[in-house]
Amino acid sequence: MSCGGLLRSTQVQEMGSVMVTPAERGRAVSHCRTLVVGYHRDIDSGRATAGIGAFAEDAEFEAHGRIFHGRAEILGFLSAREADTGRQTVHVLANEVVTDQGDGPHGRRAELRAMILLHVRQADGAYVLDRVLDTVHQFRCRGGEWRITRRTSRPLHATA
Repeated sequence: MSCGGLLRSTQVQEMGSVMVTPAERGRAVSHCRTLVVGYHRDIDSGRATAGIGAFAEDAEFEAHGRIFHGRAEILGFLSAREADTGRQTVHVLANEVVTDQGDGPHGRRAELRAMILLHVRQADGAYVLDRVLDTVHQFRCRGGEWRITRRTSRPLHATA
């Protein structure tokens, strides 16, 4: 999705200092949500490393009390997750709110806040809610591409 030029329309809303059409805002929201859902789907399907394309080169990714800096460290985390074939998960997103953060010095920005309900497969094959995470994904659109620049999370509830 191109994010450099703004679309022209008679229905234009001002978002901070940026003028965007409702159609453009809808496409940005959809694309950012697709990135988050996509990398979680990759993790859940055992192909965690396939999700690296969702992240910017300089992204920060917080998980399990650690912060991974840059694509190389994030890829290391995803590789370890992919290698852990005994841990099968299902991530469910809920209460999603996407906001347009406007243009910054490094491109257009957006943010997605969501709760993630993490279900883990048990020995009997049943999936049980393991924890609920409050997450924030920040995005930047540069060079015509949206990418995740920062992912933070904090546990809201843990069953273990």
